[in-house]
Amino acid sequence: MTPGSTPPAETPGGAATRIIRGVVRLGRGKAEGIESFGNTPEALLSAIAPSAALFLVLALSQFVQGYDATEVTKVLILITALPLRLVVSQALASVWGKAEGWLRYATALLWSAWLPMVLSLVVLSIAQIIMPGIVTSRPALAVIMIGIEAYEFWLSWFVARSGLGLKGGKAALLVVAVNLAVASLYLIAIALPPHYNALKELMGPLPKPHP
Repeated sequence: MTPGSTPPAETPGGAATRIIRGVVRLGRGKAEGIESFGNTPEALLSAIAPSAALFLVLALSQFVQGYDATEVTKVLILITALPLRLVVSQALASVWGKAEGWLRYATALLWSAWLPMVLSLVVLSIAQIIMPGIVTSRPALAVIMIGIEAYEFWLSWFVARSGLGLKGGKAALLVVAVNLAVASLYLIAIALPPHYNALKELMGPLPKPHP
């Protein structure tokens, strides 16, 4: 490339490779992974797009199946939780004087949020191969999911440290504040009709496997 020329535009495949590389590096505790994510509104919108598409599919599926107050509540919580996370994290970043890096942090956080989901599927699949029937065991599932949740909390904390340049305590406070804000949505869902209780649903009996 000659001096002063415009660098070639990144292809979709190149962007996907860069994002995956960044997520994997962050997931392994390598702070340089944060550099794989843009610090622009366009980068953030690209990170929001997969979740928005998923919410749209869920909403359309619910519309086709017919109105069910509990299922609609679940979808509304998912739709509301994403912007709530962004609003809370941006507010704290501004208070702490870290607003200039918030777009990169938010972009990395949204892409990295898919990693624990993929990891849980991989772990459950391997566990089912090694110990058939484990997916019907409540204690075994609880152990696996607690491990995944712990990793997700650590990953959120690490992305906050890497993306916003926060010290450990402030990064932990950010993660707690964001999760408390999301938890408030579930408390509101319990208080208002149809009184959806996610914890009760999670701890309820597992569906019996088909013979």
